[in-house]
Amino acid sequence: MAPATVCAKASVVCLDSITQRKEVLYSLLSVTMYSCADLLIYYLKDRFHMFVIFTWISAGIFTASAIDGVVRRSPLPLGDRRKVIGLLAINSLLSSASELVTTLANVLATPGDSVAIINTAPTVVFVLSVLLLGDPFTLAGISFSVLSVIGVALVTQPPILVGTLVGDISNEYITGVSLAGGSAIIEAVLVIMYRFIGNYDIPPVYVTLFNGLICLPLGLTLCNVFDVWSTPHSMGEVFALSSTGVAWYLAVTSLYLAVKEKQRPVCVITLMTSEVVIVMIGQYLLFRVENTWIGYIGALLIMVACIGIEVSGNGVDDPADGNEEAHPMIEKTS
Repeated sequence: MAPATVCAKASVVCLDSITQRKEVLYSLLSVTMYSCADLLIYYLKDRFHMFVIFTWISAGIFTASAIDGVVRRSPLPLGDRRKVIGLLAINSLLSSASELVTTLANVLATPGDSVAIINTAPTVVFVLSVLLLGDPFTLAGISFSVLSVIGVALVTQPPILVGTLVGDISNEYITGVSLAGGSAIIEAVLVIMYRFIGNYDIPPVYVTLFNGLICLPLGLTLCNVFDVWSTPHSMGEVFALSSTGVAWYLAVTSLYLAVKEKQRPVCVITLMTSEVVIVMIGQYLLFRVENTWIGYIGALLIMVACIGIEVSGNGVDDPADGNEEAHPMIEKTS
């Protein structure tokens, strides 16, 4: 059989496998959209204050969610509506904190440190999944989670790991690093929250709509209080700002659907670390920001971790399947 034929058949088999696994498609879409948002923010950061960018992202999330809600008219579940609204409210507060804290961390610390620390979230998710969701504690799970974190550190090569002296670190930098650590914890809790919310079959539009309802007023308030509001001067800037919000909306929606579909948040969040690889490629192609050979080794480790966590997770059934007691923190709904 010709090599071309073998490659073609292998590609078809691989594509069929991916299309039958919706959580992989959702994760890849979420990673791509988050990466687009990251690159757009990098493009906009010298043109607008961070609070202005945050407000536009919030406006994009709210507008896209409102349009989605009007078009599809997805109803809220008719069960315990008070509990559902409570979960959405808590999730929205966490999402608002995550977006704001991540923005501040990127400004106060270096982007390398911020990304490296925030992407330690897989290890936090792994621990929370075992404690709260009854997921199995497996050697493969913890190994690939840690491997992904090591890969992120090699790609970003944060100064805190590669030579910054303690005496040279300012209070502002320490604050930024601390905020990045807080963002990693918030991101991990958010992914676990998606698992709880998904258990009630809540449409993703309500997740993003509640997020926008809280983030947009917060962003407008911050811009007015600190008097940093500025308007775009060209259609290109308007398009970039609007696209950042829409990309963030699609990223959050896809991440929620991935967690809901997979039922094992640690697999999804580890796949999400591939965002670092996509951003690395994108920043080189668009802005000619180069990396070192160590960074490329880190990218390889991230991909190995993503593939490994997905393959190892395939043979592990959701512990809640057919056993409601396996997830003591989650109530099953019909």
